[in-house]
Amino acid sequence: MTYFPQKGIALITALLIVALASTAAVSITSQLQLEIRRNSNILHHDQAYIYALAAEDFARYGLKLDYDNNKTDHLDELWHTIPVAEEVEGGTLLATLDDKQGLFNLNNLANKRPIDQQRFQRLLSILELDASEKQTITATLTDWLDSDQISELGYGAEDDYYQGLAEPQRPYLAGNRLLSELSELRLIKGFSKEILQKLRITTQLDTETGEALPAIFTVLPEYTAININTAPAEVIKSLDNKMTDEIVNNIISKRRGKVDEGGAAEPFGSVGDFNNYLQSLSVNDVATEAVTVATSYFSLKAKTTIGQSQMNLQSILHRNDTGISTVVRRSQGVI
Repeated sequence: MTYFPQKGIALITALLIVALASTAAVSITSQLQLEIRRNSNILHHDQAYIYALAAEDFARYGLKLDYDNNKTDHLDELWHTIPVAEEVEGGTLLATLDDKQGLFNLNNLANKRPIDQQRFQRLLSILELDASEKQTITATLTDWLDSDQISELGYGAEDDYYQGLAEPQRPYLAGNRLLSELSELRLIKGFSKEILQKLRITTQLDTETGEALPAIFTVLPEYTAININTAPAEVIKSLDNKMTDEIVNNIISKRRGKVDEGGAAEPFGSVGDFNNYLQSLSVNDVATEAVTVATSYFSLKAKTTIGQSQMNLQSILHRNDTGISTVVRRSQGVI
């Protein structure tokens, strides 16, 4: 009988066992590191969110102090001029507060008041939309906001239009309610990418300075007046046909006061003051309906970075007639 040598089998077996054990150990270690990183990211995300909510509380506190101090709102107040930039445990927090009533509230069009429709048309002209574009988006937006199923003649769109959409789009119903976000405009007939750029719904840069052009439109949950102390030039010009570029520049210079010289701003204290100033420029009978010098709606943008996690939070705050602010809308990842 022939015997084969068994030399080295035990050693090979031992090496195989060590290799398998090492592979298992590496796999377990990698999985453990992945779990540690995942849990760390979750912790940092939650921490960043809590800091962003703290920025909301700070904004509400600041708005209450502002309300108690004065009853007008303008762009040279502390709530607007001094952003919060703080180092927090494990990261940073940056928050800014903006007035939303200096912008044209698209939901105002739901009431079909002539004054709002006229101002909207002027804004579309200022933003250089042609006649066909103006007719289309005015009609389709009105149909989206109103509660009926009657299309604006020639240009409007109700359920029958949206339910008849072909691939690759999916049919849906008209809103027939107020807008909740500006992004909803993408659902409305006629609001193409190019139109949204013209309306500055998406951020547009000045071709000369490279800076972001000011926003013109907003959506708020109720009818709102325009704050003449915070409105950009385009919105001021839309108030009345009598508003020329020269008059608009005078208004902006007047409300800024001597800030550029280290002095104080000179905002309008009332709509009456605004009318008196216009009369001093020999501008009479300007439509100041739905104009105000105080704001109820503000936008808080908070950006928090903790470790590798980043939280972008935008909150719409409503300040009531006692100065108390509440959050009416909150969005993440929109800054």
